[in-house]
Amino acid sequence: MKLCLTLLFSAFLAGLIYAQENWPRFRGVDGRGVSEAKLPEEIGKQNLRWSVPLPGPGSSSPVIWGDALFVTGEDRKKGKVSLTCLDAMSGKKRWAKSLDVGGYHLHRFNNTAAASPAVNEDMVVVCWYSAKKESAMMSAYDHEGNRLWVHEIGSGKTQHGLNIQPEIHGDKILVCHLHMNVGYVGAVGVKDGKSIWKTEFPGGKTSYVTPLVRELPDGGKEVVVASQSIGVVGLDLKDGKVRWEVPGSMKQRTIVSPINVLAGSNSKDVQIAVGCKSGVYFTVRPPVKAGGEAKIVWRMKGNTPYVPTPVSDGKMFYSVSDGGVLVALDASSGEKKWEEKLMANFYASPLIVGGRLICLSREGELIVAEIGASYKEISRNSLELGEAIEWSDVTPAVAHDRLYVRIGARLDCFGEK
Repeated sequence: MKLCLTLLFSAFLAGLIYAQENWPRFRGVDGRGVSEAKLPEEIGKQNLRWSVPLPGPGSSSPVIWGDALFVTGEDRKKGKVSLTCLDAMSGKKRWAKSLDVGGYHLHRFNNTAAASPAVNEDMVVVCWYSAKKESAMMSAYDHEGNRLWVHEIGSGKTQHGLNIQPEIHGDKILVCHLHMNVGYVGAVGVKDGKSIWKTEFPGGKTSYVTPLVRELPDGGKEVVVASQSIGVVGLDLKDGKVRWEVPGSMKQRTIVSPINVLAGSNSKDVQIAVGCKSGVYFTVRPPVKAGGEAKIVWRMKGNTPYVPTPVSDGKMFYSVSDGGVLVALDASSGEKKWEEKLMANFYASPLIVGGRLICLSREGELIVAEIGASYKEISRNSLELGEAIEWSDVTPAVAHDRLYVRIGARLDCFGEK
């Protein structure tokens, strides 16, 4: 009995250390946007550890593995995107690799370095678009900057430009390639970059979601994605076969990524939250077995998010609308508890770090607040965008008890000195 408890504690501790030292994808471990890191109560100039220039601006979030931080940046005039590796502790540049993207149509708020990379203990992968090949691509490098392989994802027509954010899970890399004329969700092998499976779907409004991988009761795993053309779908991680779906549930473009709002609680229940433009946001309870019926549990009414993905600690769910209305709901029932007008605009997703809410506004204000039964703002500091930067739209990263905030072509690191 004593040995079992020791092993359980060791596993728990290992998981905690993993989460504190790594931020492997957009919004961190499992895409939850939650960390137990210890940050200063007030985050601003007084606890800026370092600030370094990047090779170019972009809206991709940094990803971190141990002491290695990876981030992309664009040189729009030269048609280049750089993947840069920095020392996460000092900000010193280790290496940078250039990708030939060329020129192509983009929404004015989009850019060629919009897709966040993904990283594991062996490699970092980044998705980009080749104007020459007219195809989405994915490149893999080891942590020393050696190129491992390049995978051609395929062509796709978009209205606002490409943004495919991969998820590395075990021996597979998941990509959501759902666009106006073609669509598929696929798995690529981490070792060779070759396709393992590809599940095709009809074209529709482009989806910008990052896939969610979740564990099943029988020990298997599934991939959850959402788009206007397919609604919400759960796929078997092993072979890509559809396990369940909620068709016709998305009316417009999907940007917010799927999250399990009950993750972090002791509940065995699962509710996957998804949404799209035009006021649609709800949770789905997936069936236990493939082929079963997925049921919608609750829906948000008003102030739904379009770009920022909400965050949940498993008990309370927090959503920031693009226009700055923060809404707190009971994660299980969807019952509204309170709301707060933050008097700012948001594209970056909120995070919960050490039990506190962290929000970065488009205007460059970093907000730290106590949450739970009510909202209590602790600090609100301007990060000074600079003349060349119009908005701050990048979701921060967290590791090593530090907050990494990308502002255009600059990366700031905050933490206790």
